[in-house]
Amino acid sequence: MPEFANPFPGNVPREMSDTELARAIMLDIAAELEAVHLYLAHMEATTNEDAKKVLYDVALEELVHAGEFTSLLYRVDPVSGAKAQEGFDEVSELLKIRAPAEVVQLEEQERAEDSSSSAPPWLTVGSLVEVETEASEEPAGMRG
Repeated sequence: MPEFANPFPGNVPREMSDTELARAIMLDIAAELEAVHLYLAHMEATTNEDAKKVLYDVALEELVHAGEFTSLLYRVDPVSGAKAQEGFDEVSELLKIRAPAEVVQLEEQERAEDSSSSAPPWLTVGSLVEVETEASEEPAGMRG
């Protein structure tokens, strides 16, 4: 939470090592995510549509900030980046998930394949029987 009483809450009296900087960036990421939570909670607690729009927009901006800090963290501490990638890979393997856009694309492909391989929707078993019956009633010389 804000420390308005202390005008220098983020000041460090010396230069930080990369290890200390990585830990500070982790706190920055946590602060951004906490802000997202706070803004979304406020958005959900009001009926004021203008406030909802602004709070949601600001929450999305905080997610961008969290992403920026995360990218910086992975540059400052490559082990964090490698471990995060391991986690992404494990979840992907565990759940056999795809990105939402990939899922939509696969569903559309499956629908297209299903519709192209099946009989037209206006043909039914009954209509096929009728076609066969009509063909059998034709004179022998007329059949192909």
